[in-house]
Amino acid sequence: MGVSIHYRGRLDDISMLSDLINELSDIANSMGWEQTQLDDDWSEPPDACLHHTSTGAHIQGNLGLKGIEISPGSGGEPLSFYFNCDGELRSVMGMLLILEGTVSPANAWTSVKTQFVSPDVHVWMIGLLKYLQKRYISNLEVSDEGEYWETGKLDTLYQRRQLIDDKIEQLSGALSSNQLGDIKNMTPEQIATKIEQLLLDKDTNL
Repeated sequence: MGVSIHYRGRLDDISMLSDLINELSDIANSMGWEQTQLDDDWSEPPDACLHHTSTGAHIQGNLGLKGIEISPGSGGEPLSFYFNCDGELRSVMGMLLILEGTVSPANAWTSVKTQFVSPDVHVWMIGLLKYLQKRYISNLEVSDEGEYWETGKLDTLYQRRQLIDDKIEQLSGALSSNQLGDIKNMTPEQIATKIEQLLLDKDTNL
């Protein structure tokens, strides 16, 4: 849950990827944002997968992605601009899901949640996406849950964010210990049923 920006597209000219990376790196440096770059081998077929160990999940193999992601930090999610050998935008997780067959390439959007950064950051991200659409990815599609991409109206963005904030607060209240009651003697299945019922009861207000 939370306001997110979803985007997908393909580089107009894959030879311009290095220019895009350099520009975004310069932008990140000038704004004090964090950045991460990938430079995988495009000559080898991607074969990456998640490998689970006692210390967590790790990516093994070749994602087949090149590009950069930039992040405002302070809990904000990164804007990813990674591309496969055909110049198609792919997120790391999206690529993993494609490789395991869970998501089709046609339905693989890249997303960034902006609910927990300032509205100014959301606006700035939309401005950056519009710039990249003009310069590098003319077929870029954007679906903005804050509706700023579509409308350019700050009031609409603020209203959408407030709506989501209210939903999160209501959901948190629905799942509070006061609402759940004494769960010490409940089985996991009973707790799940209790939570489901609470959410159904709240559904008309969410």
